[in-house]
Amino acid sequence: MIVQGDTNAALSGALAANARSIPLTHVEAGLRSHDRAMPEEHNRVVIDRLADVLCAATPENRALLLAEGVPDHRIEVTGNTVVEAVHEHLPPQAERTRLLDGLGLTPDAYVLATVHRPENTDDSAVLATVLRELAALGRTLPVVLPLHPRTRARIEAAGLGPLLDGMRVLSPTGYGTFLALARHAALLVSDSGGIQEETTVLGRPLVVVRRSTERPEAFTDFAALVEPGPAIGTAARNRLAEGAQGLRRLATLPSPYGDGTASRRIVDLITRLPAPLHNTPVPASPAAQELTTAA
Repeated sequence: MIVQGDTNAALSGALAANARSIPLTHVEAGLRSHDRAMPEEHNRVVIDRLADVLCAATPENRALLLAEGVPDHRIEVTGNTVVEAVHEHLPPQAERTRLLDGLGLTPDAYVLATVHRPENTDDSAVLATVLRELAALGRTLPVVLPLHPRTRARIEAAGLGPLLDGMRVLSPTGYGTFLALARHAALLVSDSGGIQEETTVLGRPLVVVRRSTERPEAFTDFAALVEPGPAIGTAARNRLAEGAQGLRRLATLPSPYGDGTASRRIVDLITRLPAPLHNTPVPASPAAQELTTAA
């Protein structure tokens, strides 16, 4: 059984594999936000405790697993398959040009935003704060907002629709379309986890609106972490002030999530497995026990 990520579906697969004594491989192992209020954190910890093979995207992920007591022989640094996914699904230049022309957008001259996490949408005051900050950015550059269905519902329920005025609100886009928009944005503002990885492949700056993150590798060069409030606008304007020079710098940097060969490494690793390993006990560290109990 192979599960990827930290969704409820991934946890379900891991539990099913464990119940049936099926060897389990976890792709994207070792992500940690150390924030128990984040539902995905519980899933990550439990899946990693059940997995026989843990495919860590980065050396930092591997170090976290070792600190939790996972045996070294179960962990392999493979990179993240997101690098391959971005390269495969990013539309060619001509198609991206047609998309931007159709939306009246100029490359490197707009902000792309997404908002969907419960911490930013379930409280109407927090949601209003985020939308106001985005609207303020819209006075400098166009703000493109593909609107998640749950976010739209929260906006309508709270009567916050007028805060969308001035932004270019889109229906949810397909993955390729979103990557095309992200590739040419001067800046992204988002609470997504995956975007933190994708921007490092696309070479674009990002402001992450969250309490915590499980992907700190992106924050050395590509991203800034802020909570809802004026810090959004401050961080966004700081990155925008870097202009074309800042975009060129990011374009030269390698993604910390690997070189685009993660899938091959994972397959090679799985095919080398001599026998099921999952009945070998793994001692849990006190921190891991605490998180698992909380889950």
